[in-house]
Amino acid sequence: MGIIRSQSIRSVIITYGGFAIGALNTYLFMSFVPAEIYGLTRLMASTAMVFYSIASMGTATLLNKFFPYYRDHLAPHKRDLFGIVLTTSLIGFLLVTLGTIVFHDVVVQKYSANSQIFVEYFYLLYPFTFFLMLFTLFENFSYNHFKTIFPIFLKEVGIRVITTLMILLLVLHVFTDIQFIWLYAFIYAAVFIALVLYLQRSGALHFSFRISHVTRKLSDKMISFNLLIFGGSVFGVLAQNIDALVVGSTQGLAATGVLESSTYVSNAIGVPQRSLIAIAIPILAKAWKDKDYTAIQSMYRRSSLTLLIFATFLFMMVWLNLDSAFEILHIPELYLEGRYIILFLGLSKVLDLGTGVNEQIIGTSNMWRFQFYSTLVLLVASIPMNIWLIKLLGITGSGVAALITAVIYNSLRYIFLYYRFNMQPFSLKTLYVVLLAVAGWYVCQFLITMENPWLRGILRTSIFCAIYLVPIIYFKWSQDVTETWRKGLAMLQGMIKRK
Repeated sequence: MGIIRSQSIRSVIITYGGFAIGALNTYLFMSFVPAEIYGLTRLMASTAMVFYSIASMGTATLLNKFFPYYRDHLAPHKRDLFGIVLTTSLIGFLLVTLGTIVFHDVVVQKYSANSQIFVEYFYLLYPFTFFLMLFTLFENFSYNHFKTIFPIFLKEVGIRVITTLMILLLVLHVFTDIQFIWLYAFIYAAVFIALVLYLQRSGALHFSFRISHVTRKLSDKMISFNLLIFGGSVFGVLAQNIDALVVGSTQGLAATGVLESSTYVSNAIGVPQRSLIAIAIPILAKAWKDKDYTAIQSMYRRSSLTLLIFATFLFMMVWLNLDSAFEILHIPELYLEGRYIILFLGLSKVLDLGTGVNEQIIGTSNMWRFQFYSTLVLLVASIPMNIWLIKLLGITGSGVAALITAVIYNSLRYIFLYYRFNMQPFSLKTLYVVLLAVAGWYVCQFLITMENPWLRGILRTSIFCAIYLVPIIYFKWSQDVTETWRKGLAMLQGMIKRK
């Protein structure tokens, strides 16, 4: 348990550090890099993710599901599962490459009018996808050998630090826009090589391409499992990236850059959920095993209130101070077009977090099939909805689609848990939190309107905190928020005493 706790703490620190570097990169992209180049990076990454999901044929999930059987019954150099995964994925990559060559005219037709640079440098997607695929597969290989910290560091920090250096070199005119695109296409090659060297030095890089008796015994289960999750994984990745693909095709690369910056800003609201999920999953799994429904209901309600408080606070800090931040940081006006994407994506995050760990509750129960099939149906429906709304409303349509999807998805999970297990996450405290947030927003939005962005931002932040946080802390509505407040005060007092 000590090792798990230590690695969890280190991974959280790395994740938050990587997010901060990503925020810096977002600012640098918006301020110093042409919007078309910024948009091209997002479109390349989104397209490569779709290509990877098809090429890998769901084998990363297969590896995570069945590797424990190989670890228990075979010596490291005889474990052939990763060899099967690599072989399958390489064949899949060749098929995807062949498919893009055959249907290249479709790409030209869809993107040449608004994203000509993407068409001209489409071939750079091949190295990007190839090394993304290899890094992701070896990352999962590393996780299954209980070596988590270094691959997490490479993914969360390494790639972003390399991106920072590339942006700075571009700004300093060390290389041109085209050279930047070329380097970006090989960004995953650097972290892939680093990961392979790490696995080699740690003595974990052992696997086989010879079929073992474990594979022969499990082959039917593995094939049926992979066929089940493959389609779902492709639709899932496509749903997550359809906004960039459609915006790039219909609105152009500059609009894709606006979409990317807006998405990153709104993603800040979802950061608190990551740590809580890591803590909640083993607790929920044990509670289901012990049939401790009281503990599950308690976790459901507690997580809902805590995440709602944090998510609403972060969303209001972003939304109330968005214009001030743009003025202070001198962000080009083009990116203000994404303000309503931030609004709708932010609201979808608040809704998702405010309904607590409902996904994890269902996923750790025996009713996980409901989770899989309902998610699959919703993902399939969200793709045409994104396409229609983006064509109707422009880039704002992607935010509207995300909010509609969040409403439907969380409603389904809420209804299922309520009628199947008589569990629901809300209480009067939920209503109080929402009313406080609305009151704080109204006061700050309509009464604090001075022109000075610094003064406006400071006053809006201070007044909203007074209206929103003070009652929550004073009345101790959330144990987690109260503990966080006390720990923060203790740390501050300790720093003052040391001085």
